Amino acid sequence: MPITRSAFQRYRLIDEIISRYPRQYSKQKLFELCQEKCGIRSISSLEKDIQRLREDHDAPIAYCKRRNGYYYTNPQFRLLRLMLSPDDMEALDYAREVLAATQGASVADELTNALQKVRQSLDIIREVKTDALTRRIVYVEERILGGNRQYVPILIRAINQNRQIQFRYTKHEITDGNAPAETPRLRSLHPILLREVADSWYVIGYDEGTGKERTFALDRMSDLALTDEPCAVPPAVLTNVSELFEHIYGITDSSGPVEEIVLSFSPLFGRYVKAKPIHQTQEVISDTDTECVVRLRLAPNRDLLMHLRSYGDHLKVLQPKSLVQAMIESLQAALDRY
Repeated sequence: MPITRSAFQRYRLIDEIISRYPRQYSKQKLFELCQEKCGIRSISSLEKDIQRLREDHDAPIAYCKRRNGYYYTNPQFRLLRLMLSPDDMEALDYAREVLAATQGASVADELTNALQKVRQSLDIIREVKTDALTRRIVYVEERILGGNRQYVPILIRAINQNRQIQFRYTKHEITDGNAPAETPRLRSLHPILLREVADSWYVIGYDEGTGKERTFALDRMSDLALTDEPCAVPPAVLTNVSELFEHIYGITDSSGPVEEIVLSFSPLFGRYVKAKPIHQTQEVISDTDTECVVRLRLAPNRDLLMHLRSYGDHLKVLQPKSLVQAMIESLQAALDRY
């Protein structure tokens, strides 16, 4: 028998609270949380829900008299895992692997929370019967997908299995309009890592021909294939690639050193920048009614310059002098086009 929306919400909340190991919640505290979040009316209703979870969903809920709290005898148990099919779980876990591999271990907590929300959404769709919505209640910006995103799992497999890849690649080049289009060149690469920037994917790897690391955009790749040849990346290249984005904004490399970049934003845009930092090195120097000043530790590159230009007259670059000059020249070049 399908569970109701309200019962599902209560079960989900109880499962979420009890799974917060090693913390244990008393019956009274659990009731108060459920009363606040989903309007449960009495402790007896809570007891019935816990009993249904035990009987209908095999939830290993136990009560510790010494600590006066509920807990799972199996800390790995999650109610929502039982409500999803093995294919669902495999897809979600693989999505977590893709994101963790490309975004780094520092987002592990955010991934866990995001996956929990996805699992909840899937269960609501599957288990709760609702009438068709008469109007759209969620609106998100439509994104143009593509860009050979289907290559991401293949590239992750290549990196995990330490295998080289082959593909054809087309450069972005300016032609006179009469020259024939360039034939995509066949390339080989020892892949090291993937990076996503502004909805575009890139693979960074070791190019044996040049003896250096190279970056390739997935949207310009074709005929990607894994080879049986193992990767052999020099330790120096591996270290450089691993540290490449620690002080780089975007994807383009920089020929200059890491510098202290100081930016002055208008109060309004300062709030945006504080809420969503430009880079993990960002720190706020001062925040007043007239300006918000932040500092970054980055090696200036083309991607950073383009991003800073997007703030328009809400930003003034204070230092270094080389970046100030680059902004002036870039803005003047843009003005000269009008």
